[in-house]
Amino acid sequence: MEKKNILLILTDQQRSDINGFNGGKICKTPNLDQLAKDGVNFTRAYSHCPLCTPTRASIYSGRAIHNHGIMRNVEDNTPNAPSIGTKEIPSLAQYLASAGYKSAFIGKWHAGKRLPGECGFDAMDISGYGDILNSSHYLNYLKKKGLKKPKATPVGVGYPHNLLLAGKMSGSVEASVPYFLAESTIEKIKEYSEDDAPYFLALNFWGPHAPYLPCEPYASMYNPKELPPWSNYIDNFENKPPLYKRHHDSFVGEGATMRSWDECAQWVALYFGFMTQIDAQIGRVLGVLKKLGIEDQTAVFFSTDHGDLCGAHNGMHDKNALMIEELMHIPMLAKIPGITMQGEQIEHFVSNLDLPATITDIAGLGVPEIFDGRSLLPLFSKKTPFEWPDYLVSECFGVHFAYETRMVVYKHYKYIFHPGAFDELYNLDEDPDEMFNLIQSEEYKNILDECRIRLLQWMRDTKDPFQRAFFLFEKHELYSPETVKEYSLKAAESFFSRPPQLR
Repeated sequence: MEKKNILLILTDQQRSDINGFNGGKICKTPNLDQLAKDGVNFTRAYSHCPLCTPTRASIYSGRAIHNHGIMRNVEDNTPNAPSIGTKEIPSLAQYLASAGYKSAFIGKWHAGKRLPGECGFDAMDISGYGDILNSSHYLNYLKKKGLKKPKATPVGVGYPHNLLLAGKMSGSVEASVPYFLAESTIEKIKEYSEDDAPYFLALNFWGPHAPYLPCEPYASMYNPKELPPWSNYIDNFENKPPLYKRHHDSFVGEGATMRSWDECAQWVALYFGFMTQIDAQIGRVLGVLKKLGIEDQTAVFFSTDHGDLCGAHNGMHDKNALMIEELMHIPMLAKIPGITMQGEQIEHFVSNLDLPATITDIAGLGVPEIFDGRSLLPLFSKKTPFEWPDYLVSECFGVHFAYETRMVVYKHYKYIFHPGAFDELYNLDEDPDEMFNLIQSEEYKNILDECRIRLLQWMRDTKDPFQRAFFLFEKHELYSPETVKEYSLKAAESFFSRPPQLR
């Protein structure tokens, strides 16, 4: 069987609910909507983490965050493993090379200190978050095309320290960063298509991550005055962990009032415009597959690293350590010729941690034993996979400060474990905005136990050190000298293998 080329398209901070293929009514995403019609839409896809670098390192290594060790964005003086792409944690490109694949990387990396070119990719190497506007790749493109470097005009105010949050870019669409990334991808597809070797190509957009910076006509496409507030725009954080207020204060300033919707709407309009601009460039890339006659030879995946608050929950923006739907529920699409069905919707819980396992499976490598995700290929058969789990777990180690949490989605419930505070439990069918924390409700005690059992099982399956928190769930006696037993290897084996006993 001839090996398929593989194209992975990732955006940065794209909410699931804004897209037309997931029921969004305002933001236009016609090319992604068409991809959903031509392939499959994972309606219950979740991010592995609400932060860029840890999630991207997982997508490009196949490992859960606690196993690759890059727990936060790459910042000075932040405890982190240095990188993926090592002998211990190989990159996706390094795995695929053993199957004869060439691998290229275009756009935002932000997955550790080692650059993609050092991790097996034929790459556009830009370190850290990436100053694309001043990179030689982009500046050389502008010079070659005779285009002027665009400039940003801020709209509204940003964070308390005046960091730019949104604005409008000058210049033509052809001079924009999304266009440049799409053009670079198209050139690479044409180059690789002249060779018989299969290829893996990863296109990573910087948007619609803040600062939201569309150019015209996208910058004026959505009228802020016509945008209704998010249904959870007003949230008094009643019965919610202190983390909510802490992150809210970090955005608006401690003791300050929330941003008005008129101000938030300006940002939302630009966020929508930025997304529509990126969608148009995704359409150009998908169009070249058809033009070159290689559409039926190419598997296409689309997703994002995580979502964006964009004014939800008291006017917060960007992302933080809150594991709420706006940040965790993500878009995910796949089109694999000869395998996926047109227009199918898959409602099993999946994660962007499952993308690398699926990609190696398509390449004929199966799923490496070291991977923590699952191949999605069994979900494309009409028979429900017998062993596919009825839940999903995500993890977070804090944003800008250490704060370790775990999230479980099970049936239509979400449980968030806060070892340093009280937990959260939501009925997403009845409360999709996550306004009513049910953690103390006797009515949901059995659901809470079911979520905790699954969390503990995942911790054991993935060797999550956080399973040391087991005692928080376990039935146990109060401490006394009589209850203390000598620690031994046998005791450790019992700790990790016995079924959890919940209160």
